[in-house]
Amino acid sequence: MKKITLLFLLITSYTFGQTFTDTTGSLPQLKNSFAAWGDYDGDGDLDLYLSGELDNNSNGGGLYQNDNGNFTLVTNSGLPLLNYGAADWGDFDGDGDLDLALMGYDGNTSITDIYVNNGNNTFTAFNAGLPQVYIGDIHFADLNNDGVLDIGLTGLDLNNGVYLAKLYLKQNNDFTEISSTVLPPLSYGRMAFADYDNDNDLDFVMSGMNNTNNAAYTKIWKNDGSGNFTEQNLGLPQVWFGDVAWGDVDNDGKLDLVMTGTASNDSEAHLMLNNGSGFSEDSHFNITPAQTKANLELADFDGDGSIDIFITGVNVAGTDQTFIAKLYNNNGTGSFTENSNNTFVAVNYGDADAADYDQDGKPDLLITGAENSGLGATKLYHNGPISAIDRNLAEKFKIYPNPAHNYLYIQNKKGLNYKIKMTDLTGKIVYVKNANEDVNINISGFAAGIYLIKISNHQNSFTKKLLIK
Repeated sequence: MKKITLLFLLITSYTFGQTFTDTTGSLPQLKNSFAAWGDYDGDGDLDLYLSGELDNNSNGGGLYQNDNGNFTLVTNSGLPLLNYGAADWGDFDGDGDLDLALMGYDGNTSITDIYVNNGNNTFTAFNAGLPQVYIGDIHFADLNNDGVLDIGLTGLDLNNGVYLAKLYLKQNNDFTEISSTVLPPLSYGRMAFADYDNDNDLDFVMSGMNNTNNAAYTKIWKNDGSGNFTEQNLGLPQVWFGDVAWGDVDNDGKLDLVMTGTASNDSEAHLMLNNGSGFSEDSHFNITPAQTKANLELADFDGDGSIDIFITGVNVAGTDQTFIAKLYNNNGTGSFTENSNNTFVAVNYGDADAADYDQDGKPDLLITGAENSGLGATKLYHNGPISAIDRNLAEKFKIYPNPAHNYLYIQNKKGLNYKIKMTDLTGKIVYVKNANEDVNINISGFAAGIYLIKISNHQNSFTKKLLIK
């Protein structure tokens, strides 16, 4: 998950002392839940698939279309409602829009499939022939560098009553298992793809309970460039029931590995620094560990150019068990400081996903799962204060596409009188117009680069960035 493309940026600044504002709105309160951000409708902002179990034990959620930061449930999308699952967006069929890989439990059986985007707010099951699993993970990834998205997954196969982890290549509009790579069967397995060795192919890390020997398992598998993978013995701590995440924590150009989970009874958290030939544990790493299907989210939340860490789950220390939800800011020196300015909902058996849903240049945060009470919880936190005045005006306009090439469209939803002023980054005005209707701007003669668009009326204004290719 987490293929996020930054598009429009609201002109602002923010520092370590950032605050988060609850903008959950009507999103459903779910447990045993999961989420995935993706611009499925191609309008330049990130939409949301969110699914899980309601407190009445039925499944809830669905596909939510983002319109200037407001989320509307898309009815009759064709996407199933699942719990104990996972999802990932990707252009599976190469037609330029995002499709959705899904796995989970629908209340009767487990489901795993690719749902193809029809381009009209509906999706159709591809019937990919993948194992029907849940309580695991699923990801799109180009495993053999052929430009086509393949599949990696873990989970419990209800039909055969076994846990598994497998890789599948998409070939001739079908999936073929990579038989040369035999992965250990993982309970509560997590999978994260990344080019950790900088050789231009995707490797991956897996973490879970190895059901062959009932031992915690966390290992990296190296790609030979053709989609064949070899398990690496790199001295990683062996944990499960937690999460794994890649990120260049020390800004040296190599991807490091953050992990949390349990190896026995107590929670653990580790930062494994990538030195180019192996990994070494950072002794300064000081975040609170968590397990019970914990979630890590790595992003530059405070805008200082270094990766911060959000973690939620259950911290287990002996007989003490505490639900936690904490944001740690990267000091740039190998240590992290807890951001005490904010309080987040703490969950387990859920998900945490960062995304700039309102296009202001700062990663926001969605959290969903079961609280300590056992009730479902979903919270969407906007990173930074919200200007009610600017937000109110921005919601009345839609500016798309971004990036743009030949034409830029400005939709005036309320028929307001307004002024458009477009400048390049030097401040030179390249377009200005007063209007009270929708406007189409021919930008085919504009030089490629970043431009600023200011929309104003007699009371308020807002500014967004546009990339012209």
